[in-house]
Amino acid sequence: MINIGERIRNEREMAELTQKELAEKAGYNNYQTILNMENGQRNIKISDISRIAKALNLSMDYFFNARKEAVPVLWREKKNEKECNILSNKLRNYLKNYSHLKEFLNEEYTPYVPPSVEELKSQYRNLLNRSKYEFAGKLASDFRNNNSLGKYPADSLIKIIKEQGILIFSFDLKDYGSAASLVNENGAGILLNKGSAPWRQYFDIAHELFHILTWRYFDFSSENNNLTDNDQVEKYANAFAASLLMPSSVLRNKAAEYQSGDNKIDRRFIIENAINFKVSTDAIINRLDFLYLIDKKQKKEFKNSLLKIEYWKKAIDSVQHITDDEYPNEYLMLVYKAYIEDRISKMKLASYLNKNIAEIDYYLKEKELIV
Repeated sequence: MINIGERIRNEREMAELTQKELAEKAGYNNYQTILNMENGQRNIKISDISRIAKALNLSMDYFFNARKEAVPVLWREKKNEKECNILSNKLRNYLKNYSHLKEFLNEEYTPYVPPSVEELKSQYRNLLNRSKYEFAGKLASDFRNNNSLGKYPADSLIKIIKEQGILIFSFDLKDYGSAASLVNENGAGILLNKGSAPWRQYFDIAHELFHILTWRYFDFSSENNNLTDNDQVEKYANAFAASLLMPSSVLRNKAAEYQSGDNKIDRRFIIENAINFKVSTDAIINRLDFLYLIDKKQKKEFKNSLLKIEYWKKAIDSVQHITDDEYPNEYLMLVYKAYIEDRISKMKLASYLNKNIAEIDYYLKEKELIV
């Protein structure tokens, strides 16, 4: 039999929250309420489960069903363990909702399954043994070519990975972490920081895509599923992202065309190509350096604040954020379809969309889903 009080305690401890902290998040006046629930000294009502589930970003059903060990979310630069654990719950919950609604509405859905270790070794054995940087570059090249991403891969990357069942979410991560990814029985998700510049979001998508494609190959348990920029595998992921978003052949050809007259690579070339490839000026400069299209002196000259200010002014109107919501449009429309078909209540609709019931009508009007 499931002990709900014990489950509350387990989830609170997994989120590394004190009883006082959970009480505050759930809107209780003092920690004794949580203490009494956990000790079985308080009759736990549905309203209590609702408040605690919301505070921990869990579904209410989670507290009544048999618990399975959750697949860890892979975080980059996780600085706040407590907040990231709660955000991990939210990401898992969205993926679970999506998978459940697909089944509920009898829509075809095949959760994304990453290549097995054996598949990767069979295809890339020599590169994996020789240089994982070369492996990252070849993996990026193969993904780009197999999916016909063209000269400017960022333009169609999001569409392609969504078609493969990888969903993109965007939370306000503040300074808790940079980005995250997850693959479990419900599918795969990439989590972006809503506060990041749009060109950073595109690079983060490509970076996290590497982790999803190699999900079964690398083991991050010793790092507590928290990676920093100094970890070697993060450098492989950055190499993959750079190769995927800025194909070497395209960039070399552009440089050759630009330099055909008396031109040499300058700030205009940097800014125009950063915008076209939807990356930062630092990313394009580093890529040009890697391809030996600029020297170290030029690289140092280009990396200055004035160039970044000029880029911001030009790019902000042409490179848009991925999404205004926490979840992708596919998720929103699936939930809304269930609602208009009377398969879920308005209360459930609001819950799926992480809204209060009082604000759901305004939100739907903003989305032009109701008049």
